[in-house]
Amino acid sequence: MDKNDFQAWQREKAKELFAYSHKLLESAKELSDHHMAEIEWGMKNALDSAKSAAKNDLAKLKDLQEEAGKQASKRAAVYHKKVKSLLKDLGESAADETEKHLEKVRSSLVGWLEDAESKLPAHADKLSKVVHEMSTTGQKMFKEGRKIVNQVADAAEKNLEAHTSKATAAKKTPATKQ
Repeated sequence: MDKNDFQAWQREKAKELFAYSHKLLESAKELSDHHMAEIEWGMKNALDSAKSAAKNDLAKLKDLQEEAGKQASKRAAVYHKKVKSLLKDLGESAADETEKHLEKVRSSLVGWLEDAESKLPAHADKLSKVVHEMSTTGQKMFKEGRKIVNQVADAAEKNLEAHTSKATAAKKTPATKQ
């Protein structure tokens, strides 16, 4: 890679990092908007509960608390899905960019080796093959690692959903007995 190619690559990388930082900021903004909505909902719920407690209306207070618990559970599930979606998108984007740059580095290395082959004495072709195989293997390992990470994340999500549904079912069972 000559000096001009390297500078062009650096500019391209800087633009990509800038775009990625904007994506991160947008994700943070979405999460903070959701947090603000949760805070507003919590304040409204607390105000309603305080009014009921002040009026000594215990039945209404109990109903408000039950409804708040149900709403909180629903809102937590929505939040969990939203966060998972954002993180998955960010992770896939970062992995795609990393994979692209690894390919560029690998091709530059192969190009350098091919150029060096003509200048080095005998057995340079063997060195070139070894380095080429190592870089290809590294790229394959990166792709496999990415698949494994996604599989583990999906399995963890399923386990979490199963655990959450069991906990919800356990809470509903005593309520239906009364």
